[in-house]
Amino acid sequence: MSAIKVLIVDDEVIIRKGIRTSIDWEPLGIEIIGEARNGQEALELAESLQPDIVMTDIRMPLMDGLALAAKLKEQKPHIKIVIVSGYDDFDYARQALKIGVSEYLTKPVGAEEMKKLMSKLRDQIRAERERHNEESHNGMLLRESMPYIQAKWLNRLLKGEHQDEVTIRDRARQLHIPLDGPEYAVVVIDIDDYRLIMEQSTDREKELIQFAIQNIAEELFGEKFTTAVCRTEEDTLAVLLSVNMSNKHLITACCEEMQQCVRRYVKLSVTLGIGSIISSLANVPASMEEAMSAIRSKVYRGKGQIIVFDAKEHAQMKSPMLIPTEEELELLQRLATMDFAGIQERLDKWFRHCAEEGVSYQHVQTLCVKLVVLATTHVEQMGVKRTDLDPVLLNPYDEVKKYETAHDMKQWLLKMFESFIQTISQYKTSRYRNIVSVAIQYVQEHYAEELKLEDIAGHVYVTPNYFSRVFKQETGEHFTEWLNKFRVEKAKPLLRDVSLKVYEVAEQVGYNDYKYFAHIFKKYTGTTPKEYRNQL
Repeated sequence: MSAIKVLIVDDEVIIRKGIRTSIDWEPLGIEIIGEARNGQEALELAESLQPDIVMTDIRMPLMDGLALAAKLKEQKPHIKIVIVSGYDDFDYARQALKIGVSEYLTKPVGAEEMKKLMSKLRDQIRAERERHNEESHNGMLLRESMPYIQAKWLNRLLKGEHQDEVTIRDRARQLHIPLDGPEYAVVVIDIDDYRLIMEQSTDREKELIQFAIQNIAEELFGEKFTTAVCRTEEDTLAVLLSVNMSNKHLITACCEEMQQCVRRYVKLSVTLGIGSIISSLANVPASMEEAMSAIRSKVYRGKGQIIVFDAKEHAQMKSPMLIPTEEELELLQRLATMDFAGIQERLDKWFRHCAEEGVSYQHVQTLCVKLVVLATTHVEQMGVKRTDLDPVLLNPYDEVKKYETAHDMKQWLLKMFESFIQTISQYKTSRYRNIVSVAIQYVQEHYAEELKLEDIAGHVYVTPNYFSRVFKQETGEHFTEWLNKFRVEKAKPLLRDVSLKVYEVAEQVGYNDYKYFAHIFKKYTGTTPKEYRNQL
């Protein structure tokens, strides 16, 4: 039995040497095949040495242990990763667990503990190898089974890889695939909203749904036509029909029944695309492409349709819609001012133009991704951190692919812009509060001095007009009004001290003009400073 290969990664030579020499690895069936000083070097060695276990420190130059672990799990998920770190930090351990690290040890690690751990990993690896070999053998038998071979060959036929009619018929007979003819047509069955529906489903659940729909298709179409059914994509099936004069008019009726049965038994909606009837098996790929083209036109027609290929409609599908720069800037301006109604109006106009011009599904997707990327960049330039955005916005291309119609893509885009606006609003509120709180703290420390609006605005690094607007929004008062009230409240306890002259109290709270102080004091208390003192 071959030895289990181990790669040691640590930026300290003495640590690497200690791991290599402190244990007699050979009796354990383990071989130290290499050492690396950092994560980057380890990645390169892992590619050439193909280790089974990587033992790594966390803190290293160029690439740390956690980054190395993440890369290895992405590129070589079978590798067992052991982190041996001097940092007993829960956050590190949690990140390591999330990445899929096998063990997290804190230094120092004794030789016995290390031997016990490595023996356990060795046994796991050997058990996994045996399981993998058994699964590979069973998988090979499964792949070589007749249904798999039939489906694979049918896919090749539909894609145009087989073009000689005689060869096609011979191979079909060998695989027991009926191609009676004399004419043929392809129907494509597309599961609506497949990616959205299956987002939380297991592979087993997906397989069961696909199997159920294929069974329904084989039974329904098989009653009226000689059929061959195969899965072309995860969410689509292709049905190759042998058509004659007595049944060609039944294609649409069978498609309607197919929709009803899927809705009743699988609780899903499907869209069906019908290609042209052709007389030669060599032209089957053309009917297939037409059926797929019909499916793609549901971007505007909507889901749950039966769409017969229309050459005129297909010819109208155009290239991407080019948005004028000024319209993009207008959209970003509306985003900055949180004008959701204006954003909706602009998107409605663009999507209406897409429908009128027949812009293709892929180009509508591209438009959506472009707008999200533009908006993300603009919001970041406003000061919002990328980490504060909805995680969905960080990978818009994968998200928009879940939607199959222009209407759904537009609704998704509106939802994304609504999320942008919420984030901007929260950012502005937080920023406003920070500006005002810093300004108030400054006043509390300097109210006895001469304070001007310009001084306070400069202290918080904004313009006076902006500061005035923010202060009023947060406190409900103009800054000057708030400052006068604050100073009056500071003056009240000082007036109780009869040893202080009233003009001295005025100076201590920031008023060099006694008469002005008296005017302000009476405005907010209803009495002059002297009257207030006498009342006390």
